[in-house]
Amino acid sequence: GIRSDGLLLSDPYPVGVTTITWNVMDINGNPAVAATQIVSVTDNQVPVITTSGPLTANNTPGLCSAIVPVTAATADDNCGVGSPTGVRSDGLLLTDPYPVGVTTITWNVMDINGNPAIAATQTVTVTDNEAPVITTSGPLTANNTPGLCSATVSVTPATATDNCAVQGVPTGVRSDGLALGDPYPVGVTTITWNVSDVNGNPAIAVLQT
Repeated sequence: GIRSDGLLLSDPYPVGVTTITWNVMDINGNPAVAATQIVSVTDNQVPVITTSGPLTANNTPGLCSAIVPVTAATADDNCGVGSPTGVRSDGLLLTDPYPVGVTTITWNVMDINGNPAIAATQTVTVTDNEAPVITTSGPLTANNTPGLCSATVSVTPATATDNCAVQGVPTGVRSDGLALGDPYPVGVTTITWNVSDVNGNPAIAVLQT
């Protein structure tokens, strides 16, 4: 028997089709009609994908996202395989900024014989650690209401900005515990303004007199 790849019959057979051609002569020199035998080896081993593991980053100052370098996943296979392709859960390019929160990258590849790997997932977590900034209308002054030891003062609510978003509006608490719309006594009353962003970061409290 002669193999189509020229190797010994006892050597390993490659994935694919190898033909063995069998020949013989009888004792009087008559050759037989050659017989062929096919040896088919199927590759049923899937490639294995390896990622660089979970990635974490803090937000870029002033932004609700971060640039996160992502190392391409690799794949190993018994026959041969190309490079895995990564697809983000938000559909953006791997090189685009990653938003605050968790983004998943799903890596896929097929080997040269069409066997798909088990998809590998990789997470990119961006943490928002930037506090919102509160702005007030500044110190307010007023004269007492005639005949009273107080004055009604119109207080413009404070505002807040944040790299992501503010949770609601700033809340003002008077040092005397009364409502902001109540008359203010003669003297100095302090309003303390507070707010948090949507990711739970509290602002630095701002005082208004």
